[in-house]
Amino acid sequence: MTLLLNLKNRSTILFSALNNTNYRRYWFATFFSSMSMGVNLITQGWLVLEMTDDPLWVGLLAGITGVAQISFGTFGGVIVDRWNKRVTITILQFYTGLLGLILTLLLIYNNLQLWHLAAAAMFNGILQSIRMPTGNSIIFSIVGSKSILNALASQLIGFNASRMIGSILAGTVISVFGVEYAYLLVMISSWIGAILFLFLGGNYESIISQRSFWKSLREGIKYSWNDKSILLLLLISTLIELFGFSFFIMLPIVAKEILGLNAQGLGYLSAANALGSTISTILVASLGDFKYKPHLLLFSAICVGVSLVVFAFTDFIILSFILSFIIGAFLMSYDASMGSLLQLLCTNEIRGRVLGLYGLTFGFTPLGGFFLGTISSLLSPAMALGISGVSIMMTITFVQSKIRKNSRFYIES
Repeated sequence: MTLLLNLKNRSTILFSALNNTNYRRYWFATFFSSMSMGVNLITQGWLVLEMTDDPLWVGLLAGITGVAQISFGTFGGVIVDRWNKRVTITILQFYTGLLGLILTLLLIYNNLQLWHLAAAAMFNGILQSIRMPTGNSIIFSIVGSKSILNALASQLIGFNASRMIGSILAGTVISVFGVEYAYLLVMISSWIGAILFLFLGGNYESIISQRSFWKSLREGIKYSWNDKSILLLLLISTLIELFGFSFFIMLPIVAKEILGLNAQGLGYLSAANALGSTISTILVASLGDFKYKPHLLLFSAICVGVSLVVFAFTDFIILSFILSFIIGAFLMSYDASMGSLLQLLCTNEIRGRVLGLYGLTFGFTPLGGFFLGTISSLLSPAMALGISGVSIMMTITFVQSKIRKNSRFYIES
């Protein structure tokens, strides 16, 4: 009886954010928008390898996305604090779908060239620099501080479940029908998300619309720079994006160059990663208003580093699938705790701009892809992943004492 009550309580905690009607609508909309991003990532990596047979080009296109995302990251945060968030995210989804349609038509008429993919990568980076802070700010507006960890983890459950489905769909569609139809899938899922965002209830108007754009931008940078707790988290985020989340970009290279898989095999390898991410976020969501978020962040990050090192030096397919699962799991538990801590450490008036800077660090994922793609081309994919894992372990070991000794992390969370 006690066990059943405990399970019931855990279930209640797990789905607490989803009890909110507006959050449920947001969750379903992001499910489809996340699917479009996952399908695009796999499709682009596989298409570039087919066109060039060189990991360097996979990294280069990812780097273009990263430069665009970093360049516009701070502006994205200001836009979040100045514009209606629901309208903004709907427009972003529309343009993402339009980009998928353009690439589909170029492929169908055999007119696609590498510079088209480079332009698309740049445009995707700009859209992503605005989409991430907009989405996270909407979540906080809906659920508030007490449910933010659960809400972010629940969002990641949807993100990774959609990525798992999208990975299998993308790999199958590329193998059976052709890569152009995978981009058509990007268009469809993006526009479904855009339509669902229109039904999101609530008030998402800006807070500081009357202030100067450049003054708002300077305030956000100054606030984050002077708050050493936020600055430390942003630096850690940059590291994990550069060496951890760039693993997603490396998957097509690993699948083709190391494991000898076809596009469908790549889809399953990516799906294994997404399955680990989904299970991990379910567990994090069940923690509720967990006090020890800093511990969760540090533990998850160090486990990502260890797993990457082991993954780097195995070509055994079953073990590679298991490690892909594990890496996905720890990356997402890190991500949920990082997003929660940042939102809890800043005020409502400045939150969008801090999240914009946080979104700027996301640009280091594709830049990491460029870095690792270059190493893969010059040395080997295994060496690239090994360097990533060791870099994460060394840096987290160095900064963990700074976080554990900073009482503000625990008071605020």
